[in-house]
Amino acid sequence: MTLSEDNLPTGVRIDRRSSNYFPAAAGDSWTYERRQDGGAQGETLTRTVSSESGTDVRVTETAQGESNFTVYRRTSEGIVAVQPMADAPAVVNQIVGDLLEYAEPFYQAGARRSHVRQGSAGEDFDGDGVTDSFRIELRQVFVGFERITLPNGSVFTDVARFHNEWLVTLQPSNMRYEIQTSVSMEEAWWAPRVGLIRAERSMVDASGAQIEQPYTLVLTAGTVAGVDVFGNTGNFVRVPLLHAALVFDATRNRYYASVPGSVPVYGNQIAIIEPTTGAVTYAGRSVGSQPAALVMHPSGNALYVGLNGTGEVVKLNLPDFSEAWRVRLPSSPYYGQMLTEKLAVSPSDADVIAVSLMRTGVSPRHGGVVLVRGGVLQPRMTGDHTGSNLITFGADGSSVYGFNNESTEFGLRRMSVVADGLQQVQVVSAGGNFGTRTLEWSPHGLLLDRTLYRSTDLAQLGQVGVEGTCRVLNVPNRLVCTESSAFSATANSRLAVVDATTQVILGTPVYGFSLAGASPSELVAGPAGQVAIRTNATYWSSPADSVVLFNSVALQ
Repeated sequence: MTLSEDNLPTGVRIDRRSSNYFPAAAGDSWTYERRQDGGAQGETLTRTVSSESGTDVRVTETAQGESNFTVYRRTSEGIVAVQPMADAPAVVNQIVGDLLEYAEPFYQAGARRSHVRQGSAGEDFDGDGVTDSFRIELRQVFVGFERITLPNGSVFTDVARFHNEWLVTLQPSNMRYEIQTSVSMEEAWWAPRVGLIRAERSMVDASGAQIEQPYTLVLTAGTVAGVDVFGNTGNFVRVPLLHAALVFDATRNRYYASVPGSVPVYGNQIAIIEPTTGAVTYAGRSVGSQPAALVMHPSGNALYVGLNGTGEVVKLNLPDFSEAWRVRLPSSPYYGQMLTEKLAVSPSDADVIAVSLMRTGVSPRHGGVVLVRGGVLQPRMTGDHTGSNLITFGADGSSVYGFNNESTEFGLRRMSVVADGLQQVQVVSAGGNFGTRTLEWSPHGLLLDRTLYRSTDLAQLGQVGVEGTCRVLNVPNRLVCTESSAFSATANSRLAVVDATTQVILGTPVYGFSLAGASPSELVAGPAGQVAIRTNATYWSSPADSVVLFNSVALQ
């Protein structure tokens, strides 16, 4: 009896097609280590993609000197194996036809789909003059999304796991012969924009006896759309430079660093770093005593510098670094002159800044947040002691946001910009800690370390699956993060490039090899394809001794 039956689950499906779990374009390739009994066997398996007719592609697997291939087609229902029984007798190939190997959108986790094809095998295998029959059944369960760490230290999140079974049965017409059944089983893990990263495979007969020794495939190398899937194509330029803070000028494609007064010849100046070569020049004039915190207006017209030798903030016109104005920060009768911890500039007005103040010689150090308009301190400011050490403006300049990283309150704050200064309007408990150094606005929400918050009510929107901290890349819809909570420079230390909308990790370029002998302390997003890493700043307020300009195609 000929049978063609498709049993599909019901319910809402999970649409992750934009994440491209099944990349397959001509030229893509993957290399896997083949492991048995839990250990490496020194054998590899490769999967390569070549063009077939039309938009179809051929995926060839090669292992132990043998190759086999499957032709695939991407359809509105998912990834279809085109004529997977093409080597079988014509009647079998006709009955089986094309089979849906991976459904997209995904079905709900735990739901099973199956596809059954049976009929004439087209041949008389048992020699009784009667054509035998066959039955093929494909069963698949989407298990869910997982976080996978490969042996080389690479971490992948939102990995789609599937349980696959292929049942092939040959039914002799002569009942004296046994029915031959094989069951090929596979646990398969597919990562966004990378493809298959791990697979556990085995084959048994109807009684469960092994036909083939189970083995595991683990991804060790690969290229998808011309990009190394592990991001190992990075290179770096290390720039020795003692500096207190670093910012990037996207208008002129260069970095600015504040140089402490202790540096011979060039102390108390602004250093200019060329991102391609790492060449350093200087502004050519002193900006004041002990320049520290920096912030640039998005227009590229102004650079603000906190001067911690005098308790002033100076506004510099760009590109010539001429002084527009300077203002002395408030002084406390008990703690003396306040200094700058962090600066933020209004995106809507290059003459308006917020200053997170710090008191010297006391803990907690926070001295409140003050607004400056046109070089004039505004009278209304927030309270000291517990407040906003880190600050950033919102999109339209009407709000300032802050985070307390020096006491266990760890509050995320929203402040309104009012006629005479700043008014705190909301505080929520957030997920940062004493080591939190990142708070910045992005089109996808406030970014605090690795967590995004909605700017209107400070509700949490999402979190990146890393242990470290993130920054907004100068590439649309991208973040860059450190994967480890402790900045380190081991051989497997990696960054993570993240989709800002979905928080899916798109790539993990290695930076550890680049930073041998250095302890990374802060990321600064540079031009597309580059991030600057400040190194060997042992404390939040201590200067870094160098800048590593790390380049990778994964950052583009």
